[in-house]
Amino acid sequence: MSKKLSNQTPISAREYLAQCYQIPQNLPKLPLEDENFLQHWRKANGFDAIYLLAKIYDKDFNFDWRNTNAIKIFFAQTLAGKLPVVETFDHEDFSALASFLSGASEVKKIVDTVNAFTIPAKIRGERHRIILLNRAPYSNVAAGNFGLADEEWLNISHRLRLRHESAHYETLRLFGGMKNHALDEILADTLGQIAAFGNFSAARQRIFFGLHGEKCEGRLQFYCQKVLPEERPKIYQAVDKILDEIENEVAGISETDILRKIAGRSIADRLENIS
Repeated sequence: MSKKLSNQTPISAREYLAQCYQIPQNLPKLPLEDENFLQHWRKANGFDAIYLLAKIYDKDFNFDWRNTNAIKIFFAQTLAGKLPVVETFDHEDFSALASFLSGASEVKKIVDTVNAFTIPAKIRGERHRIILLNRAPYSNVAAGNFGLADEEWLNISHRLRLRHESAHYETLRLFGGMKNHALDEILADTLGQIAAFGNFSAARQRIFFGLHGEKCEGRLQFYCQKVLPEERPKIYQAVDKILDEIENEVAGISETDILRKIAGRSIADRLENIS
């Protein structure tokens, strides 16, 4: 998930559903070379995470941390190059770091269903991208929904969440953008589910989105905030309709092909081919 939401005037469902990316005819050799900002993070291993972040950002992170000993920094290899990852084990610590790393002067509470961001930052005049993760059940869904033990579900959630955020970075570097949009979330969750479970399931995705036809009680609502309120049920219904098609489409194909096929085709276009 991209950290910032758009403040633009609300749009119609039709405009929203038409969103997709222009896919280059030929992609460069993957994975891409790491971006230059990675050099500032090379000494992450073995350092206290908050100390290292303070050095990199050249600022103090003054907060009554709940579990600083568990905060970790490591690297994720994506198709678009490596990214630094900061992982927390407490949602309050996660909210604090999300606020501070994105430049806020005070902590802004984040809803419990959100436990990951790909954060843009400008440090010493250089643009950085950082994945911030919190160890929690994915989409705030209980382990019992999948017949899993709590600890096993936390480990699966970690793999899913990390691959999900990596996908946002991949669309940014390969296709020129990353958005808080249903299409981006479907793409990121598709790759995340495959990394975590070995396959993509439309039924599983409906649980993650809190989706029931034209009604939604989960995180998909977050990505529709720029749509006129009375038009949002159209988004929910459209997403619900295309998930089974996507499940069939991505079975057995490469990650690169998944990126192309989902990012390059709008939800509206898919609807036209569903009876």
